[in-house]
Amino acid sequence: MKRVRVMTRTMEVVVIALVTLVGGVDNLPAGAATHRTSIGEWQTIAASGREMGLGVNNAGALLSYSGPGELNLYSRAELATALAGVPSSGAERQLATVGVASRNVAGIVVSSAGTIYFDTGSSNTIWSLGPGRRTPTALDIASNSLSRFTGLELSPDQRFLYAADQRLGRVYRINLATMQVTVVFDSSGDRLEQLAMDLAGNLDVVGLSGAVYSIAASALASGGQIATRGHGATVIAYFGPHANPAGLAIDGADNVYVSTCATTSAPHPAISVITANAGAAARAHGVPATVVNGGVVPIADTWSEPSFGCIQPLAVADGVLYAGDWRNSKIWGLPLLDLGSLVKLAPAASGVVQLSRTATTMLAMWPIVDHALDYVCTLMDSATIPSTVRETTIGNACWFGGLATNQRVGIRVVANTASSSIAVGYAPPPPMTVLKCRRGSTVRRVVSYAPRCPAGFSSAT
Repeated sequence: MKRVRVMTRTMEVVVIALVTLVGGVDNLPAGAATHRTSIGEWQTIAASGREMGLGVNNAGALLSYSGPGELNLYSRAELATALAGVPSSGAERQLATVGVASRNVAGIVVSSAGTIYFDTGSSNTIWSLGPGRRTPTALDIASNSLSRFTGLELSPDQRFLYAADQRLGRVYRINLATMQVTVVFDSSGDRLEQLAMDLAGNLDVVGLSGAVYSIAASALASGGQIATRGHGATVIAYFGPHANPAGLAIDGADNVYVSTCATTSAPHPAISVITANAGAAARAHGVPATVVNGGVVPIADTWSEPSFGCIQPLAVADGVLYAGDWRNSKIWGLPLLDLGSLVKLAPAASGVVQLSRTATTMLAMWPIVDHALDYVCTLMDSATIPSTVRETTIGNACWFGGLATNQRVGIRVVANTASSSIAVGYAPPPPMTVLKCRRGSTVRRVVSYAPRCPAGFSSAT
């Protein structure tokens, strides 16, 4: 994504353009930093093996999959003690040992009957561990079409288990009565990680491309066409191709938490939250929340919080966010005392931003927002924004030049005031022109914002 910040004093034509390439989580919205004290302090819950999976059971205990392949449990009482500043000294209870280590997120979910389903994050095996048992059983769903399970989630009626396939970029629905496997979402090549279901039954999944997908509850219930981006699934946030997001969790207020892991391109791991109204607007209108001032608020980074190594699995329960740091072999806990005060964000309005597109230029205009201190324009919907893209800004308009003639991008605009960030709107990519070209009996279709027939072909109208 490429961002343009337009500084303005309401109606004055005083403009300062600050242009940056966004590859991860950026600063808090204006005014939000004053609310940092509304969140508790990060505490070490446990320091054990590399934490690859986290989950919560019906009693509020924390489950983890770590180290050499151990499934452990931390009781609610022990969690309370750790959150008070006394970390675990190895008092976790080992539930099972599988002996499969992994660098990928491992999914853990618990049924209402107490059965634990988990995967190792590195094979096509999902394990089942019933209440009181010590030896897990592999679900009989072996298939050549399955590759590498990561995230897991249960349907509200407990009849189906949803599983993310990291290598193939799909989400499967497994009928727990028949073990029949159905593809319900195909990301077209993204590497999917953790899963979580919101209050309305939409299934969210995070991909290593930087996208957070939401598969509509209606698409899951239809049982018909496989959901794809734009058809039964929307992108509710985009973190950029170098952020390396992996963890995903949703709390009882429908806030979506996303964790990112440190990489060479994005050396600062972080945890962010997509506020409930921003997530709802994205699901309803297909309006992605931008990582900068558009509904996604960083609540943890290496400058102000513990020295995270690589935050991958997330879990949330009883008003506490748990984060697994596999690089530092720790589990962190953060009490979410008053998350609603972090950011005041108006629901996104689609269609307010007007776009004009030529071959290589995109122009956006929007109504002036009262008391706006600055605006942020963000190019969306393209995984790669070439460094040759140029931008110009003035007042309530911004435009980008140097785009490829076949590059489909939209523009997201956010206004910042002294106390809030307001999503002005999002304009999706305009349709491209289709040109038919003919040479003898051969016909080719050229799709572009400025289509031209190849050499030797002529336009066939």
